[in-house]
Amino acid sequence: MNILQAGAFLITGMLAITAPVVAQDKMQGMDMPIKHPEKMPPRSALQPAEGASVKIVSPKAGQVINGDKVPLEFKMTKGKRGEHVHAYVDGEMMGMFKTEKGTLNGVKPGKHTLELRVATADHNTELNATDKVDFTTR
Repeated sequence: MNILQAGAFLITGMLAITAPVVAQDKMQGMDMPIKHPEKMPPRSALQPAEGASVKIVSPKAGQVINGDKVPLEFKMTKGKRGEHVHAYVDGEMMGMFKTEKGTLNGVKPGKHTLELRVATADHNTELNATDKVDFTTR
């Protein structure tokens, strides 16, 4: 077996045991925490909603949550380009959610503002379809 054949064999084997990224996202329901929080892009960067919208169901305004895990529930209308939401706590991205239920993990004690923004499949474009709620963790 020459080096090219060995390399092709190795790559084929690795692909066979590694789930594609899309499948991994689907298995996790896109409830993907962000390891290195990103700052929220400015509102001026938001693209037209084109029928997309989002409404936070939980947490409720003023709700007090014990612990660092915040249950999240929302209703999303995808419109022409919406695909999932980006969740920001106090201006830092904490996760992406494709399903309408999930958990925000590692939220520190204190008063917080949660903002959800509908995002497109490219993960970079956020639409002018947002909702905000204030809550407290202890």
